[in-house]
Amino acid sequence: KELGLGKNLMEAQVNRSIDTLLLQLKETNDGVTPFDINMPLQLCVGNIINETLFGYHIKYSDSAKFEFFVHCVTKILEGMKNNFCVFIIQAWPWARYLPVIGQKGYKDPIANISQYQSFIDEEVTKIMRNYDRNVEATNFVQCYLSEMEKNPHLDLTNLHAIVIDFWMAGMETTSTTLRWAILYLMKNPRVQDRMREELLSVVGKKRRIELADKPNLPFFNAAISEVQRCANIIPFLNFHRCTLDSVIGGKLIPKDALTLPQIFSVMMDEEIFENPGEFRPERFLEDDGKTPCKIQLDHLVPFGMDKRQCIGEGLARAELFLVLGNLLVNYRFEPTQSVDLTPIFGMILAPRPFMCRVVPI
Repeated sequence: KELGLGKNLMEAQVNRSIDTLLLQLKETNDGVTPFDINMPLQLCVGNIINETLFGYHIKYSDSAKFEFFVHCVTKILEGMKNNFCVFIIQAWPWARYLPVIGQKGYKDPIANISQYQSFIDEEVTKIMRNYDRNVEATNFVQCYLSEMEKNPHLDLTNLHAIVIDFWMAGMETTSTTLRWAILYLMKNPRVQDRMREELLSVVGKKRRIELADKPNLPFFNAAISEVQRCANIIPFLNFHRCTLDSVIGGKLIPKDALTLPQIFSVMMDEEIFENPGEFRPERFLEDDGKTPCKIQLDHLVPFGMDKRQCIGEGLARAELFLVLGNLLVNYRFEPTQSVDLTPIFGMILAPRPFMCRVVPI
């Protein structure tokens, strides 16, 4: 919380990255020429993480190193596409010593990760070189170094692993969801217009959209929920082991059984979401068009469930709300060709590369 995960600090941190994004769009986009918004979105989300971890923002005009990092992350995710060996080793770690499974499910991914390890190493080394235990910490790495002096179980190996987890889990998922949002809103311009109308009516253009505005933007919130449901970017969660015998739906799940949660089917359940293949934000609102529909929201589980929910859920929700809100208030997104909603299958269901017109309003 001290580094930006508390509500007020987190909001200010997200807004700083949004300012960089809007400046980049203003200076590099003419509103007519087809524009690739992928990297600006990646940089926006990446800057939020980078400020938390390392304490600084990356300028879009000096982002070559960051773009290489993104390329490496993409390569890792693509390398795990249809790679069931990764899941086998998650379930049975000893399988990494087997000839074929170990190569594809452990050694190859580790080799890919090492390609961008230099980015992490360089940043951590830079902070360690200037670290002063007598000065209050302003980023995660400094905090970790401070705690490492008190806790013998903390070491640099774990620090590097945690930083990688932050990047892998925090950047790709949120930026992917934002890209899906733009695709769905170009495919459904009526929804895009209605979201913008609500934003302009409640917030206007003379002030920032704030997290405090959330209760007054029911349709906008419903549309974000529908994007998350339809995009469904992480169909499988991580393996978990049952610590006790359990009975679910009359079926015995024995102790030590491995479970692999499959949330894709939950968010496409026809009994809960009528015509689940249809993009319809209204399904998350009651008949009055204002009150959130609890039944549908209870079955919207893009971050997992209960104690195993994503630890970064609060930050991700804030990013989606603030980034998308600021974009829609300032720009209209128009397709340059037929919108293709067919995902690229892998560990994350990502949209296919696309160009769009980002038209200033």
